[in-house]
Amino acid sequence: MLRYRGTTAARVKLGGRGRLRSVVLSLLVASTTRAAASSQTPPTARAMPVGDSSCIAALDSLQAIFRHDYPGYREKVAGHANQLAALDDSVRAVARTSDEYQVCIPALQRWARFFRDPHVTGPWQSGPPTPQAVNSGEVQTTGEHSADPDRPSIHPLDDSSAVLRLPSFDSTYTAVIDSLIHANGSRLRSIPYLIIDVRGNRGGYTGSYASISPLLYTGPIHFYGADVWASPANIAHYRTMTRSAYLSVADRRLIESFLSRATGHTNEFVELGPDTTIRMDTVLPMPRRVAVLVDSACASSCEDFLLEARQSTKVTTMGTHSAGVGDYGEVRFVWLPGWRRVGLPTNRSRGPRIDNVGIAPAIVIPGSESDPVAFARRYLASPPGK
Repeated sequence: MLRYRGTTAARVKLGGRGRLRSVVLSLLVASTTRAAASSQTPPTARAMPVGDSSCIAALDSLQAIFRHDYPGYREKVAGHANQLAALDDSVRAVARTSDEYQVCIPALQRWARFFRDPHVTGPWQSGPPTPQAVNSGEVQTTGEHSADPDRPSIHPLDDSSAVLRLPSFDSTYTAVIDSLIHANGSRLRSIPYLIIDVRGNRGGYTGSYASISPLLYTGPIHFYGADVWASPANIAHYRTMTRSAYLSVADRRLIESFLSRATGHTNEFVELGPDTTIRMDTVLPMPRRVAVLVDSACASSCEDFLLEARQSTKVTTMGTHSAGVGDYGEVRFVWLPGWRRVGLPTNRSRGPRIDNVGIAPAIVIPGSESDPVAFARRYLASPPGK
């Protein structure tokens, strides 16, 4: 994901595609998205780890990758070096006993959990890729199949309200969301009440919700920038990203600007995007009140959406705490010896820390409430302040 907490010019129109903010927000792309998943596939089998495929070799590789490339390594090890050293010894003792999946993978995962970063994924056991699995670098588009559970949709509730369901911000849905908002723009700009349901949304590309922002806007929106830990491997990852089909022109330029500045500053934090305040030219009178339904599965770019939406005076977030996956982002996947692989972030947000904490909703929906959508509809129709 590019999980990006916004970067863009101080004053821009946000009604269209290609906002720079979508990179910093989307650059921290959630590891669970198809966009991130596509980067798991190696270019060729020959590029995969060969030679020593023992669990010890995988552990050595895992530790080296985190020391060299993980942006949170220094912050999270500071003051806890003895605990990490003890964990190193413990995991190494287990790794020596067996190279089998049932022993090695849980040991490697136990080591990775030390960092308590929800964007760290794996390690997993895999196998040599088939020729069909080779990544072409192209982003596959989402089909039109109506059974797709992640496909965005709009459902009218009555003459004055509608539900915009957004199960995913995966980059494969960016164009679908844009088309949906465009096709229903007249209705969305004429009804007083809108419910945006992001329950179960595990994140993706923050640029996916750019077309929704004008419906919510009531005043300046602040976005936090992000900094990349500019190790050689992370720099190479961002260079590869510039060839990704789903990036907007502005996002690609932002990454290219980072790459030009990262040269000569390896193994330092280099700004990907600055803190920014965005102002739009128009505040739409409708929808007048908006409810955003959230649950504990809302993660990463979904949480970026919450951070943006709740700055609007017409928006009320409701439901439960979000997942808490946001401090570090833009996951890249790395192969370890023995066909094992791990995903780890490459940049660090300058925003408030939410990992393992989440974002609290303005209104907690009681667990006894059987229909959160109906709850939100009643709330929106009630007099303000009630």
